Amino acid sequence: MELRQLKTFAVAAEHLNFTKAAKILNFTQPTVSLHIQALEQELNQALFLRIDKKLILTPAGKLLQQYTNELLSTVQKMEQEFLSLSPPKGTITIAAAEAYCTNYLLPITTEYLKRHPKVEIELLSRQTNNVVEGVLNRQYDIGIIAGEMQDSVIANTLLEEEELLFVVSRALYEQFSADQLLTEFPFMRFRTDGYFQHMMDVYIDKLPFIPCQTILVESEKAIKQGIINHKGIGVMASNYVKEELETGELIALRLFEEKIIVKTSLITLEEYLQINTIQSFCEMTKCLWDKIHGWPAYS
Repeated sequence: MELRQLKTFAVAAEHLNFTKAAKILNFTQPTVSLHIQALEQELNQALFLRIDKKLILTPAGKLLQQYTNELLSTVQKMEQEFLSLSPPKGTITIAAAEAYCTNYLLPITTEYLKRHPKVEIELLSRQTNNVVEGVLNRQYDIGIIAGEMQDSVIANTLLEEEELLFVVSRALYEQFSADQLLTEFPFMRFRTDGYFQHMMDVYIDKLPFIPCQTILVESEKAIKQGIINHKGIGVMASNYVKEELETGELIALRLFEEKIIVKTSLITLEEYLQINTIQSFCEMTKCLWDKIHGWPAYS
């Protein structure tokens, strides 16, 4: 017996109507009849009976239906598992804040495309609230957010935890006292939203001084560059200034004992993890995220 004959039988047995089965399978009605007849001849059993113009299953038909459903379920599972082994292809749309795009996702996507050249990637710079909304609305396949997300339809993968640090340039640190730095230079504050904004507020509330001037800036990159160029002081996530701290270009001042930790997560719909392309990108991102700053181009 052939698999296509069993598939035809399964549909016919479910609906007890050869004409409807033919329409569902995109066959002609005679083709459905031929498939059923071939099975009946091979099994030497009648599978259907017609009583008062109604089609019913015979005991043999009911037995075959049971085994056919089990077989087709196994075949479907096998096909899905083999599909997951095929090379990733298609398009992935990823949304994240500018700093994540520039410092993490560009090198990660470059590495991913080397291994999976049939995949196309759209990388979009978005605020956290927009990222969350877009993932839930299926506008984005993957999002990178500050914080974590608790939702039954969302798969949340924690990528890193880092400390917020108060940083100044080495030049200013060597020329001015701590009091002068804290009271005479503009405080460049990152204007964001959601979780990161909340954690930034928590940090700033603990500072033992009131800034003489505050400049709200929407770009972390601009803030870091401003601090490096001695234009002011500011609070930055530790990994974002890791290189500059290691080289001594920037200095971190510990102004209170408590450490304020911020989290970064990858989010996608739970159901999307069944898609090989998305699953493979999520796995690579988790694997490479905390190694980015050790790569030659980023160290």
